[in-house]
Amino acid sequence: MNRPSRWLTLRLLTLARVTRIGFLAAGSLALVTAVLVPGTSAALASSTPAPASTSPSAPAPAPTSAPAPSTAPASPQAPPTASSPPTRLAKLPPSTIVDGAQPLTVTLSAPVYPTSPPPMLSPAVAGRWRIAGDSEVFTPASTLEPCSDYALTVWAGTTSTAHAPLGRRQTIRLHVACPPIAGLQQALARLGYLGARFDPRYDVHLPSGRETRAQAAAYAFRPPRGRLAPDPSEAPPVQLGQLDASTRGALEVFQADNRLAGSGEPNRATWASLLYDESAGRRDPQPYTWVTVSESEPERLNVYRGDRVAFTTLANTGVAGAETQTGIFPIYARYVSTSMAGEDPDGTKYDVSDVPWVNYFNGGDAVHGYPREAYGFPQSNGCVELPIEAARTVFGMLQIGDIVDVEG
Repeated sequence: MNRPSRWLTLRLLTLARVTRIGFLAAGSLALVTAVLVPGTSAALASSTPAPASTSPSAPAPAPTSAPAPSTAPASPQAPPTASSPPTRLAKLPPSTIVDGAQPLTVTLSAPVYPTSPPPMLSPAVAGRWRIAGDSEVFTPASTLEPCSDYALTVWAGTTSTAHAPLGRRQTIRLHVACPPIAGLQQALARLGYLGARFDPRYDVHLPSGRETRAQAAAYAFRPPRGRLAPDPSEAPPVQLGQLDASTRGALEVFQADNRLAGSGEPNRATWASLLYDESAGRRDPQPYTWVTVSESEPERLNVYRGDRVAFTTLANTGVAGAETQTGIFPIYARYVSTSMAGEDPDGTKYDVSDVPWVNYFNGGDAVHGYPREAYGFPQSNGCVELPIEAARTVFGMLQIGDIVDVEG
């Protein structure tokens, strides 16, 4: 019988010791676990021991997962169906818009469905539509054009939540009113065309220079309260809120400077130019200019530019029975030379050709040149007569719309 080798004997002894140590370790682990957590021997089958409980009666921990949201997500708005009640138009803008700078609102019978098409304005206006509850609201970037007409279309597909579409397109006509005369006067004064300074009744911020178009429109449609004080102090007075002679004259000068028809009346084209000039900071390039005629002897005519008398001359006004009417009048027609015909107070007919440097301001009354031996007292048939060379100078200083203020 062969003996096992020494190496084999040592190898078998080593394996036996390792096996014994393994059984001892396992037995020790089982014993420790049994002591710490009595009655949980089944936990030995798990490769990861269960966490120790702080109380014998505590429940097992919940499995790891994402926490439930604190609030349930909002449910989407119910889409309309064929059986839903139809959408109705509850309220539309008035046919006359008194303030074009304010938002327009179209109100439906229920909250607006998110995909409902917004209404449309024609001609197009810069701005945006938004949904506000049961309304579609249009906010202009600056304003709807003053003195203008628009068409507002509400589409057949307009839909309220849980309602069927409107079903048919509806179009209404809108007219944007011209801003009030007070707004016109304040705009002309800010641009230097009206000889007045606005003094507000309350402490409000007023622009002293260039404005945005939205600001200019807001002041036009909603002018602050106050008074217009002559500026320069000798300038003709202005009645706030009245299209008086001073205002009409200033408007005619503005219209002429902007190559518009000199109507002396505010209209769409005039307001478009006013808003543009205010937003561009374009003021009257000339000082405020007007004429005074004094009927106190010696009679004189003065041409004012700003706060100074730029030219003065002797003048003749109307004789008894043909007196030159006192008051404030804008120049409405001008001629380098024209013919004049009429009848003197004594019944004598006259027909004079080539009357030079004529500025008509009140019916047939005009400031013009006429040769006389002397000046400074009543001699005319109602006109304001000047020496020929003086009339030529005055003619070059004036334009249509400038004021002639005849003082008694």
